[in-house]
Amino acid sequence: MTYFQELDKSWYLSQAALAEYLDTLSELTERLEGLQSFARLCRELNQADPYRLIPSEPKSLYLLAAE
Repeated sequence: MTYFQELDKSWYLSQAALAEYLDTLSELTERLEGLQSFARLCRELNQADPYRLIPSEPKSLYLLAAE
């Protein structure tokens, strides 16, 4: 426990920045994977206009069925 007391504030700040960076990278990766899945669905359905697959009503959350 004394080891952690000897670390300076810059170490803690760099660790916090690194954790935030990795969290953001993880979120972006998940979004990219979702976009790739949607693009794959559009290609499989031979759908040139991807907006036709997204329901317009009601304006809320929606799920696309995965086959």
